[in-house]
Amino acid sequence: MIDNRRCGNNNNNNNNSCSSRITSQGYQCCSSNNCDVYYTDGDGKWGVENNNWCGISNSCSGGQQPQPQPQPTTQAPQPQPTQQNTSSSDNFFENELYSNYKFQGEVDTSIKKLNGDLKAKAEKVKYVPTAVWLAWDGAPQEVPRYLQEAGNKTVVFVLYMIPTRDCGANASAGGSATIDKYKGYINNIYNTFNQYKNSKIVMILEPDTIGNLVTNNNDNCRNVRNMHKQALSYAISKFGTQSHVKVYLDAAHGAWLNQYADQTANVIKEILNNAGSGKLRGISTNVSNYQSIESEYRYHQNLNRALESKGVRGLKYIVDTSRNGANVEGAFNASGTWCNFKGAGLGQRPKGNPNPGSMPLLDAYMWIKTPGEADGSSQGARADPVCARGDSLQGAPDAGSWFHEYFTMLVQNANPPF
Repeated sequence: MIDNRRCGNNNNNNNNSCSSRITSQGYQCCSSNNCDVYYTDGDGKWGVENNNWCGISNSCSGGQQPQPQPQPTTQAPQPQPTQQNTSSSDNFFENELYSNYKFQGEVDTSIKKLNGDLKAKAEKVKYVPTAVWLAWDGAPQEVPRYLQEAGNKTVVFVLYMIPTRDCGANASAGGSATIDKYKGYINNIYNTFNQYKNSKIVMILEPDTIGNLVTNNNDNCRNVRNMHKQALSYAISKFGTQSHVKVYLDAAHGAWLNQYADQTANVIKEILNNAGSGKLRGISTNVSNYQSIESEYRYHQNLNRALESKGVRGLKYIVDTSRNGANVEGAFNASGTWCNFKGAGLGQRPKGNPNPGSMPLLDAYMWIKTPGEADGSSQGARADPVCARGDSLQGAPDAGSWFHEYFTMLVQNANPPF
């Protein structure tokens, strides 16, 4: 739930006042009709106007964010006899999102090295909700703590443990040793979720796997295609049957797969055909990438048309906005340097149903990639040559490790700014 604490006065008009702790930092109060809460911290409720942070006004029904009204069920897409999937109901991103302790701790290590304006900005970034990655053998044992801390807030998890993970590169190579161990990994998490049936959980499945299934013909990827499809089907067959879990299958990004939308839809349909009664809420895109919201939404529309033509209807989409705030899309698409790309910046803050008028397919903006964790390194046993390119920030640790210099660059280039 959004914090109900009333904002303090900062002017003579009590109906358009906000938290004095916000205004004391030099920020303005939002206009009285702007009740769009981006996130809440100890200073109060924050909104955005003209690409700048502002404090939410007291006139916003006690500071609470108005919740979008559900559409009548008669307007929902009706299942067809040949349809393999209908989106599960409810957008869990409209609920308040959980800001996880691991990210907060990582940001704290950078805050200790910063001062002045940059330090103040980092202290705000610290509380932005980010996804929790389940990407190592011991991760299932950490799930209860996240769920307990989140309470009634939505927790976003990323499952990233498929065998022969990152078959098209080397930086994040790994995953479960076998398909049977992967199924056991999933079963462990599934059983934990069943112990927290009052939780709201989002599960994003295996970034980059669909992209590699569609386009990557190297031996590593070609040899595991059937196994990867089987693994994704199994994950959906488990998590997609839990009513308090909403499942999103990752589908890379538009610069990678938009021209292959039909082939991508075929792969997704095949995976769903073998997922039993498991339901998919939607598709995630732009994870760990730099594409703009607008170009990703064009990809969503194109992929959605291809899926509907094959009987897969009613899916929604989420876009990773953790690193797409700065305008580096053109430069990235020209070079393809996915690793620690220079010039990137934090993007739009996580938000459910962010643009229902012009982007009705979009469930949410979300910081799925942990901004500040490295994509990979140019040195060591897991070195990837892409990370040694001139447009990749050098000095990075291995993928998933905290990269202070990259984090500070993202904060400096944030749009909207902090």
